[in-house]
Amino acid sequence: MLDRKLSRRDFLKGVSGVVAGGMLAACAPPATPVSQKPAEAPAKSEAKLTPIKFWTFWGGFEEMHEDWKKTDAYAKFIDGNHLKLEITSDVSLESFLSNIAAGTPPDVGVIWIYLDLMAKGVLTPIDDLVAASSLKPEEFLEGNWKFCSYKGKQYGVPALEAFVRRGLNYNARMVEEAGLDPDNPPVTWDEALAWHKALTKFDSAGNLIQFGLDPYDAEGGVWSSDGFMIAESWGFDWFDENTGEFNIDNDKMAEGLETLAEFIRIIGPDNLDAVRAVAGQGTWGGAFNAEVQAMIIEGYWHPGETAHEKPEVSKVNRATWVPVPESRRGTKFQFAGGHMLLFFKDAEHPREAFPVAELVNTQEICDIIFQRNGWLPAWKPFLETVDPSIYPGLDFYFKSIKETNEWWHAEPCELSSDFRQTKFAEVREAIYRGEMTGKEGAKKLQQLFEEEYKAAGYKS
Repeated sequence: MLDRKLSRRDFLKGVSGVVAGGMLAACAPPATPVSQKPAEAPAKSEAKLTPIKFWTFWGGFEEMHEDWKKTDAYAKFIDGNHLKLEITSDVSLESFLSNIAAGTPPDVGVIWIYLDLMAKGVLTPIDDLVAASSLKPEEFLEGNWKFCSYKGKQYGVPALEAFVRRGLNYNARMVEEAGLDPDNPPVTWDEALAWHKALTKFDSAGNLIQFGLDPYDAEGGVWSSDGFMIAESWGFDWFDENTGEFNIDNDKMAEGLETLAEFIRIIGPDNLDAVRAVAGQGTWGGAFNAEVQAMIIEGYWHPGETAHEKPEVSKVNRATWVPVPESRRGTKFQFAGGHMLLFFKDAEHPREAFPVAELVNTQEICDIIFQRNGWLPAWKPFLETVDPSIYPGLDFYFKSIKETNEWWHAEPCELSSDFRQTKFAEVREAIYRGEMTGKEGAKKLQQLFEEEYKAAGYKS
């Protein structure tokens, strides 16, 4: 839930050093390369090693694992505990859930339905393992660490990709070509809509060739552990963990749904579908990289990922605050969240797998991930070493920690993230296609969520 004063003060405890450290890093000499184990180190007898199955829903971690093996941190936490780390990446939600149901989950994994899994009782508590480990709660961003617990027990450790989530990224070249000022980005939804209209172009046959903003792309369309952008921008809590009551059927939600629908109506829903159907122009950065979409609501990772995927676009990438309605002009909101490692109760070696959490929160491993993907952890000692000038736009996210005047964290609601996002997508499309109003959509979502929450056994 939102606690505008307390949450901000608590989150800022210790992170002023992150901001200062990050800014100072830009003036510091290049970091000393990470130390590596000799490539010809003798192989260990695998018969004596405990196999640890580690699954991620992201791709590419098998390749990254090869770099991890060369570090001293790997020698300490994996080799030192006689483990054989077996990584499988790009695992679907369906595969995670089917293996959990069959009693064959991985020992440790990353999948975005964190609270859902905690509430279902399929994870093993790790409080005692954390207490005996090298991990120190005070060294992590507080909002991220807090989200790893449910009903007084800790089940996860922030890891791999876990920094702030809110920013409006835009292509300065496209903005300037549209006659707009890239140094004066929009701060309200009305101003963003004006930019959107100026940036949206059609050919002589009426086909969409460029557009400003799909407000439901990327972080704009999530309703999960990464938060819910409409509620944050319009300033309301959509769930009360103490009463189990939903607050979705309200005027702010209705206004938000109508406002964002207008962006899609200007583009044309079918036109947008056609753009998304083109290879390389999908959501979460594809159309932005192709310079078909000029603006995108994304987290801190966008600058780094863009730099690796499309360097020429990265050079003109800038980031600023996500817009707010006129009634909240001056509000600069930020969201603290991200991913975590979970340890699965029915796995063969969930407790033996705990050193993986220590491994991925070390300077060497965090640096490999940042250099490869542009991803940042919630571990403050590493954040203090980051040079935000490396990736254009990243400096905004570091500055936002200091400048935000409203912090948000994930609502601790057990309702399935997958259910939330599926129903949200269905209702918002019905609204921008003119099949229902924003007010009707807010009422419908309230009804759907209440029914599902009760059916899941969380409320009588």
